[in-house]
Amino acid sequence: MKVKARIATQHCPQKYWDKTTEVETPESLPQEIVDEILDMWKDLKTGRAKDQAAKKRMIETYNTIYNTNYSPRTNCGSCISTCFDGIKKLYKEYAKG
Repeated sequence: MKVKARIATQHCPQKYWDKTTEVETPESLPQEIVDEILDMWKDLKTGRAKDQAAKKRMIETYNTIYNTNYSPRTNCGSCISTCFDGIKKLYKEYAKG
């Protein structure tokens, strides 16, 4: 994860890739993933996962949606915060409708 985090903000001098500063959300999500997000929010709404299972579920769902490779067992605060913020953004979007 450290290597990925280090090179994400850089670009290739030979123009093979550009820097990445933002993860894109898919246009529409399948209904079962939306239901999963709405259901898991009750365990995450305080900003802290209720237990290890809730944290693992959040990270696995985030990985599925955004096509990332965060370890479900990570204790990295930045990684967990990124996953939480992504799920929170989607919750706010789909809880309205």
